[in-house]
Amino acid sequence: MNIEIKKLTKNYGKKIALKDASLVFPKGKITIILGPSGSGKTTMLRLIAGLLYPTSGEVLFDDTNVSNRPANKRNVAMAFQNYPLFPHMTVVENLRFPLESKKEGKLFKFNVYSEEEIEKKVNEISSLLHIEEHKDKYPSQLSGGEKQRVAIGRELIRDPDVFLFDEPLSNIDARLRYEMRMWIRKLHELLNKTMIYVTHDQSEAMALGDMIVLLDDGKIAQVGSPDELYYDPSSKFVAQFIGNYPMNFLSFTVEKNKCKLTADKKNSLPEKASKFILSKGIKKGTLGFRAETIREFDHKKPIDKDMFKLECNVEDVEKVLDQQILTLNYRGEQIFYVTKTKKRFSKKDSISVIVYSDDIYIFDEKYERV
Repeated sequence: MNIEIKKLTKNYGKKIALKDASLVFPKGKITIILGPSGSGKTTMLRLIAGLLYPTSGEVLFDDTNVSNRPANKRNVAMAFQNYPLFPHMTVVENLRFPLESKKEGKLFKFNVYSEEEIEKKVNEISSLLHIEEHKDKYPSQLSGGEKQRVAIGRELIRDPDVFLFDEPLSNIDARLRYEMRMWIRKLHELLNKTMIYVTHDQSEAMALGDMIVLLDDGKIAQVGSPDELYYDPSSKFVAQFIGNYPMNFLSFTVEKNKCKLTADKKNSLPEKASKFILSKGIKKGTLGFRAETIREFDHKKPIDKDMFKLECNVEDVEKVLDQQILTLNYRGEQIFYVTKTKKRFSKKDSISVIVYSDDIYIFDEKYERV
């Protein structure tokens, strides 16, 4: 099913939760709605599901306006952060419930599905989700991942047109979260259904999404593939939000056709970056570079015209498996540096690092990418 939103806005009194959001969700793909807390992620999802009605704008399913259609008329499935299972029912009974409760005819007296059809569907879903051995258990006897699979199975058994996920893995430990991500990808490959998935975890978004919609304060900051948001961010907010480690930022100014770092006017930007900034007529702005692109300076080698050097002090060292995450101080500015070197660093060590022109992002005074 094709899903589109047009100038979708939702207000709660004076609070604008979502503002003028327009977007087409690719059919048969996993689209991730990503953003910090309060950015409008769940509001957008609930508007699509029919659990909320928009203040203005439209929600279209296959070009049909469903903005004022209730949730039970949209044929969507929704998996929540908390597993809404009936605690007094076994796994089988939870799976059967959506089919047994579906009635038709005058006064809804007749079952839509026969006992044979229900049994067949329950067996198919149990096999697909690998929960056959848990069929006679109650939710209290299941692990978090098993509960989530049963909850998804109860939605899946209805054969919905669209799957909506509202941070379904946030209550699961890290190892199981990885396994569940892999399982959701496999499920998507089997079903080939349109899926919309809300999360605040950018690692989860990068791993799962065919397309990512990044929200900031109720507005769409950028839409694109995981690679596009990581390698080609449209603003400082996007660059800062996407990535395993915070992007580093240093301000610069242009004086007498020279691009200098604000923290150290004697330190000029690399030739390639300087030419680009001058060609855009920018007087001041911010340059960004990722922690994993920094390299330690080799004093035996000369400075290249496409790199610039930063003389720093080590403020903190964090060892994570084969990586060291260094927090550096450059003239009062904090810089993160990730390295796999076997060399050991300590607090207050002096270190020289280099950054290449090709690894630099330029942002103007309004923090938009140039």
